[in-house]
Amino acid sequence: MNVREIFLHHAPGVTPKALKTVVSNTHIQTTGENFMKKSLIAAALLGTFAASAFAAPSVTLYGRIDTGLVYTHKNLDNTAGSTDEFSMESGFSTGNRWGLKGTEDIGNAKVGFVLESGFNSDDGVSGQSGRLFGREAQVNVSGAYGTLYAGRLASIASDAGSIGYLGDVSAFPNGFGIVGTQKGSTGTAYDRYDNTLAYQTPTFGGLQGAIMYSFKGDAKVSDSNPKEVANARENSGDADRYLAAGLRYKAGKAAVVLTGDMTMYSNDVNNVYHDVDNGYSFILGGNYDFGVAKVFAKATYFDNQVNVIDSFSLIKDARDLKKAEALKGWGAELGTNVPAFGGNFLAAVGYRDAKDVDDGSYKFKRWNAAVGYTYAFSKRTSVYAAAGYAQEKSNAKDRKASAAQAGFGLVHKF
Repeated sequence: MNVREIFLHHAPGVTPKALKTVVSNTHIQTTGENFMKKSLIAAALLGTFAASAFAAPSVTLYGRIDTGLVYTHKNLDNTAGSTDEFSMESGFSTGNRWGLKGTEDIGNAKVGFVLESGFNSDDGVSGQSGRLFGREAQVNVSGAYGTLYAGRLASIASDAGSIGYLGDVSAFPNGFGIVGTQKGSTGTAYDRYDNTLAYQTPTFGGLQGAIMYSFKGDAKVSDSNPKEVANARENSGDADRYLAAGLRYKAGKAAVVLTGDMTMYSNDVNNVYHDVDNGYSFILGGNYDFGVAKVFAKATYFDNQVNVIDSFSLIKDARDLKKAEALKGWGAELGTNVPAFGGNFLAAVGYRDAKDVDDGSYKFKRWNAAVGYTYAFSKRTSVYAAAGYAQEKSNAKDRKASAAQAGFGLVHKF
């Protein structure tokens, strides 16, 4: 095997032109090559590889770090007194993350990927139950007919990830602690899902749609996900499965979003929800930019949703107060984003009304209001401040709880 054949065998990515340059500029003897000449060949090849790599589609490292200082006052309920806390909060306004993403043009299509990891900026602990790439881990193929995704993805009925649609329906993102209005007024699962296949259409005249299906929503064993469910066969009745779809329309100053999702709970007897019917939710919302202010509105209806119980977080033993395992009800949110003093003033109010699906005897209500201000020093660095109030009620043992929260922080993107 001659020198040219050796190089082509071990370095298929080297172009013929580059190979000719390497060979012509390097005098190689068939026997008795000294170490210096071998080193020169290696250096020449390394330089060629580097040039080839940099010429190829690049991989982007990106991220966001959000750390805030927050004061929280809670009146937990009539079984406990009030508490006060001043703390450092990781991702108070938006989740911390770092990630890698990239694409390659293969002719009539592009192949891409996203690997995104969540973490706490105050203590360095990984988020999403310790997953390395818990926020998102997917490969995708895109072309003239849309984009196909496969992997771990955030729901369409959320404001997160590559295909979340709810960023257009709330002035506040899914953050800002207890008083955040987005999740507090929603009845959807609002989660991320393993083993997911998703498709998003191109945009036609401002209209775009997406659909996703998870063969097994959570493959990690945890307190809320027993090993029998986490290890269940994909797409079987023993696994939690998830289906969601969404439409959004954007034209000029207006945006409208409609999403629907359904959770098919595991029927394994070790799953606390094994006898609960499929849960579903629908969300309709949008925004309109009047110039002096952008106004947001959202309405939601849900049934057989088990996660809504836990999101009544101020009534700390809400799940123990009820006999049913799921709730049904509705929610609404109204907010605004007003440009002011070089930044943006935010305000929103949200409400959610729910009852158990068995006989409706257990009822839960939540309302909250929040205001905030964001100011960007650059495209990468910004500061924020926010304050709000939330109240929850339940007729179960006449429980009532409330919280007031105020905080400020710094966000840096890279």
